[in-house]
Amino acid sequence: MMLALSVAITVPLLLLILLVDNPQTRFLLLFFVWGAIAGFLASEINTELLFMFRLSTRDLQIQFAPIVEEFLKALPLFAVAIAARRYLGRHEFILAAIFVGFGFSLVENFSFLIRAQDLGTIELTQYVITRSVSTTIMHGTATGVIGVTLYHLYNGTLDQFGFWPLFVVYGYCLAVLLHALFNLIVLFEVFGRPLAIASGLVSYLVLWAFLRRYRQLTHQTQSESRVSTSTK
Repeated sequence: MMLALSVAITVPLLLLILLVDNPQTRFLLLFFVWGAIAGFLASEINTELLFMFRLSTRDLQIQFAPIVEEFLKALPLFAVAIAARRYLGRHEFILAAIFVGFGFSLVENFSFLIRAQDLGTIELTQYVITRSVSTTIMHGTATGVIGVTLYHLYNGTLDQFGFWPLFVVYGYCLAVLLHALFNLIVLFEVFGRPLAIASGLVSYLVLWAFLRRYRQLTHQTQSESRVSTSTK
C-alpha cells in the first residue's frame, strides 16, 4: 500500500516537472518528490525495526523513527552540499528543505488516514486537520533546520565558531530532537493534540517570518548592487 501511495504521488509530480520551465520551481518540486519517496522508505525501515527489535509503537515513535526519518529526508540536502554547493547560498535551498518535509508528511498522513478508516466523517475530518497543521509543519520545520544550518555554513556566518562540519551534526541532531519532542507531546492524552497544533502553527509563523525577511534582504542587496553598478 505504501509503495503504491508513493508512486501515485511521485509519478504525476515527475510528469509535471517535465512541463515546468522555471528552474527554481523544478528544483523545489524535485525535493518534494524525494520527500514522498523518503516517506515510503521510512515506513519500510520503521516496520522492520518494529519487528526486529520487538519495539512498542511508542518506543519507535520517540527513539527510532525521528533518527531514521530525519536522515532520509536530509539525504538530498547533504548531496547538494557535496556535489552542488552553489545552491546552498540561495533561499530556495531552505525552501527545498521544507518541501522535502512536506512531501514526506503527505505520504505519512495518507498512511495514517488509511489506518483510521473506522472513524466517522467528523472525527476523520478533525484527525486530518490536526495532522495537516501539526505533523506536516513539524516535518517541514525539522528538515528546514538542516537546510538553514547548511545555508549559514555556506555563507560563512558560522566560521567563527570553529570546525564547521560539527554544525552539520548539530543541525541534524536538533532536527531529530524537535521531531522526538513533537512525537512525545502528541502522546499526551489531554493536551497532546492542542499542543501539537499550537507548536505547528508557531513553527509555521517562524518559517514564514524568516523567509519573508530573507527575501527582503535579498531584494535590498540586489537593488543596492544595481545602484552601485549604474553609478560607476
